[in-house]
Amino acid sequence: MPRIGWQLSIALILVALTHSVGAQEQMLAPRYAHTATVLADGRVLIYGGLGPSDVFVAGTELFEPGSPQFRRGPCGHKRRAFHTATRLPDGTILVAGGFILPYSTSRTAELFDGRRFVFLEQKMSAPRELHAATLLDDGRVLLTGGFVGGVTSLAKCDLFEPTARTFQPTGDMHFSRFGHAACRLTDGRVLVTGGSQYPGERSLAQAELYDPATEEFQRVGRMVADRFRHNATLLPDRRVLVTGGYSATAGRQLSSTELFDPATGTFTAGPDMSEPRMDHTATLLPNGQVLITGGFNGAGVPHTVSSCELFDPEEGSFHRAAPLPRAVHEHRATLLPSGSVLVSGGLKVEGEDKQAVADVGVISP
Repeated sequence: MPRIGWQLSIALILVALTHSVGAQEQMLAPRYAHTATVLADGRVLIYGGLGPSDVFVAGTELFEPGSPQFRRGPCGHKRRAFHTATRLPDGTILVAGGFILPYSTSRTAELFDGRRFVFLEQKMSAPRELHAATLLDDGRVLLTGGFVGGVTSLAKCDLFEPTARTFQPTGDMHFSRFGHAACRLTDGRVLVTGGSQYPGERSLAQAELYDPATEEFQRVGRMVADRFRHNATLLPDRRVLVTGGYSATAGRQLSSTELFDPATGTFTAGPDMSEPRMDHTATLLPNGQVLITGGFNGAGVPHTVSSCELFDPEEGSFHRAAPLPRAVHEHRATLLPSGSVLVSGGLKVEGEDKQAVADVGVISP
């Protein structure tokens, strides 16, 4: 039986796109494949994404917990989707890469200091979207892999040095990949799992570890399943929980999970989730549990799912939580300073019907 406190209260307030006085809890524009990053002052920066008819969304939005509405933020230098946004130790946000106009993959990056965006003169060593960005213990950012639209997947990686504001190539991964997950371990190394390769559209069961001291990758034990567009979450006991994703070998989305133990360098099967899902979110809560929200399931009539569940690492099991009022995938779930989780935007699919949404949910444990 779930212990008291596992039930989550989910508040979703649906309002018209044109805000009236007192309207709240909806973004100014529908969007998916965006980023939602907590600033040093507790606000959340919503950047980029695609909207209705897959049109790039212009401008940014700022969410302030407790505020009656989203506010327009300053414009970035590019309209981006499938990019990354990483908060640096000094509070600035590094926005890197992504899919941009005129429908190409970007090598560019910019910094947001809470007031304005600064475009970085130096570019990454390669264009990349659907890549991963991981903050290292020393304040640098590791950018791994990615997709060059319609051309190839990448093994190339970069390090961003915040003081000099420069990118430098670092060791290549053993496998090119995009749609992978990268998770910093407690010892400072970075675990890279799964992903997809292009051309060939093969999903990977290979994982590797990046050591910032040597700037090299080392192969580790094979994963239980090949998967991409999954999640990897560091647990309080130092293990990594890998959830869902799509397996090209199985030809479907996965409900399976696995656990990586850095002490042994091996993956073991974890408990199944309640249903298959990819492009979902996995958020580590202050109490050590992991909140899974939404996702996409292609079984039967392709559809987005509204279900949520909680993983308890002490019990090693999942428990159902209250569902989202609207099913979404390619949304974002951002842990707020209060311990609540902001679920923003996303894509809702039901068969041939596809809709970008502006909905926002605040999940309070």
